Amino acid sequence: MKEIRILLALLIFGAFLQSCTGDIEDLADPRDAIVKKFRVTETNAKDETEISYDDEISKNANDKTGIIFSNFHGADLRVKATFDSKNIIIKQQTIGDYTIKGSGTISNNLNQLNLRYTVDEEEGANPEEFTAVYAPPQVAKKIKKVVK
Repeated sequence: MKEIRILLALLIFGAFLQSCTGDIEDLADPRDAIVKKFRVTETNAKDETEISYDDEISKNANDKTGIIFSNFHGADLRVKATFDSKNIIIKQQTIGDYTIKGSGTISNNLNQLNLRYTVDEEEGANPEEFTAVYAPPQVAKKIKKVVK
């Protein structure tokens, strides 16, 4: 009888641990994993110049998979995208003088977004390619301290 109680306790404990994995699939709305403020490090693919800025992602109320970047490219652009719990798709859109399109992914630990996109600031010019790493502000500060 004592062995059965121990086995039952181990099974319950194992089930509890399994329920605490923090997977994005556990969220009622996968967008909840990325709806927050980020510190962005953006790199121009052509000349490898780097800039940093803050951006905040919110839910698009009109689309159950939609998200909105509030300061995309550090240019105060509100860019719409879709998020399917792993991938981010930025369909081509023109906002003011900017034409933008791209895609990205979320890291396994749900703390970092990696984007690759193009920005065309002039009609007829070649679009410039960028990569961006979106990390929570605290993580970005820690990364900077290690690099120094």
